[in-house]
Amino acid sequence: MRLRYSLGETKNRFRWLMLALGIVVLAIVCRLVYLQLYMGGKLGKDARRQVVYSDKQGNPRGNILDRNGEKLAVSIMCESLYMDPSQVYKKESKDAGDGNLFRFTAELLAPVLHIDEDDLVRRCQQGESFVWIKRTMSLEESREVHRLIKKYNLSGLHFVPESRRFYTKNRVAAQVLGFVGVDDRGGSGIEYSLDRVLRGAVSEKKVYYDARGGEMIVDKESLRSKVPTVYLTLATKMQSTLERAMDDAMQVTKAKGAAAIIMDPYSGEILAMVSRPTFDPNEYQKYTDMEWQNKCIGFNYEPGSVFKPIVGCAALERRVVTPQTKFIDRGTFKDKENEINIGNWNNKGLGEVTFSDVIKFSINTCMAEIGLKLGENNLVGFAEAFGFGSTTGIELDGEESGIMHNPRRMYKADVAVMSLGQGIAVTPLQMLRAICAIANGGELVQPYIVKKIIAPNGEVTHEGKRKVVGRPVSTEVAYEMRKMMEQVVESGGGKAAAIKGYRIAGKTGTAQKLTEKGDYRGEKYIASFVGFVPANDPAYAMIVMLDEPKGKDFYYGGQVASPVFRNTLQQILAAQGIQPQNQEALTSFQDISRDAKSRQLPKLQIEKDGRVRMPDFKGVDMRGCAEIMEGKLKLEPHGSGIAYKQAPPPGTLLPQEELVEIWFK
Repeated sequence: MRLRYSLGETKNRFRWLMLALGIVVLAIVCRLVYLQLYMGGKLGKDARRQVVYSDKQGNPRGNILDRNGEKLAVSIMCESLYMDPSQVYKKESKDAGDGNLFRFTAELLAPVLHIDEDDLVRRCQQGESFVWIKRTMSLEESREVHRLIKKYNLSGLHFVPESRRFYTKNRVAAQVLGFVGVDDRGGSGIEYSLDRVLRGAVSEKKVYYDARGGEMIVDKESLRSKVPTVYLTLATKMQSTLERAMDDAMQVTKAKGAAAIIMDPYSGEILAMVSRPTFDPNEYQKYTDMEWQNKCIGFNYEPGSVFKPIVGCAALERRVVTPQTKFIDRGTFKDKENEINIGNWNNKGLGEVTFSDVIKFSINTCMAEIGLKLGENNLVGFAEAFGFGSTTGIELDGEESGIMHNPRRMYKADVAVMSLGQGIAVTPLQMLRAICAIANGGELVQPYIVKKIIAPNGEVTHEGKRKVVGRPVSTEVAYEMRKMMEQVVESGGGKAAAIKGYRIAGKTGTAQKLTEKGDYRGEKYIASFVGFVPANDPAYAMIVMLDEPKGKDFYYGGQVASPVFRNTLQQILAAQGIQPQNQEALTSFQDISRDAKSRQLPKLQIEKDGRVRMPDFKGVDMRGCAEIMEGKLKLEPHGSGIAYKQAPPPGTLLPQEELVEIWFK
């Protein structure tokens, strides 16, 4: 039977066929549009995931170096161990004992990792899917854990790469550097204030695979180290010298705490900064907040007489006095109407004195009189111009701003007391910066401790520079005060700070601490000394502060703080090659040789704590010096002949194998 279709039917079928094809094509186009526009990103990632393996991990923290490139803080990558309790499966093993695999694992790991076995079992049985066992294991610990896992087929244990921080000098500059917690975040000091910089970028390792899963290319560029480097202004040798001097001072005075800073008076660079008590950042967990505290910037105290040069500059600038202005010192200064009763340290008067004498002998009565002539507005105004009452802006956390009077609320008694450096609060860094303004000719510079920061690509992203933030006094007034402060060391209360051959300017301070009743009748003091050397062209400015030195009549700044200044800076001056200005004041070579012949060779004295007391090597030849050291100290000789100069000085306590410099001629 033959089928026949009409022309109309054929056309009709063709139309339906084309419509169906059009719908199919439209559906395909819509699908393509959907995949390209809406699913393109996700599908692209899925495709790349199949051919590219990307492993992101944190870099070790950036290194912290001193100004000369000596490493102070470094990091390495090490392994941390954790357990997923849900993955701990039961297996038949004679070693597992009663079948409690948590207990079995804990028994193996506890003695190796020095952790509590019962605590680990308890945490593993709490139902968590992630339990830290130990963070940042040592290399030996990591190796032993790997061995145990392999030997006993332990399950559920995993390793994570983490950064571990090491402080190469242990306690040196501890409060400046700070510490890093187990989460690799800075906890204090530079580690905290520059935490984001030091943590750096995240490294990414990329591996490309072919269709069969074979490794084709490893992106070596992505493996490049991305660790920043921070250079500090600290000089390690100066820092170590100051640390030793402060340790000796703490031992002798039995002080509650202490702080000391060495600063370049012109640039504002911090060359050394020491706070006591101290700690070891490698084991920061063993110490308290008080030991972490940097007293150089975070300790408010009444400065006492070291504040008098600031008041003196204000009086000179306002022409209330001249260096030759005369006063009558009667030993006490009383004003019943304003409830003022101020006396000198011994309540004795010196009679007629000049303003230069007032500074040199630190006469309280005359300073109170000068303060009252200045008035509260000038007194507070100049103090604020010298930077008191506000933070210095140094790149360290925890800086205090001090406490300053509001002149509108001051009584006459407040003015008189403030003129003596009491009734206000400052930090050691504020006090030193103010004295630096006198040393450098009247410019208030901003202290800084970060010399430069170098990014992972080698670019210098930050560079510390000299920054003048004010001019509290004129150059002429600063020079006048410098000369007066030089007299303090030459013939005043700061004689113990004198270094033979060098011109020293400084000021002592002994401030009574407030009692619980709010008066100054207690027996607790803060002793301090601040100064700079050489006085005519200052290279170094330094402050020493001792909180509550113990001992009857042994708490004055001239007694306990000035020697730290002298012992530290005479070593630094010798090491830096800064020649004495007055050669005639030095002992001659002939005197040294003559004295050497009349005395026996010195011997090393070993203290109970193992430290070596530095002998006097003057007049001994190089071979004799080496024999005296008996391998307990290391000799770094300069020149040849007979010893005439040494660093550290005689009497200094040194750890064994410490480097000793001796100059021969």
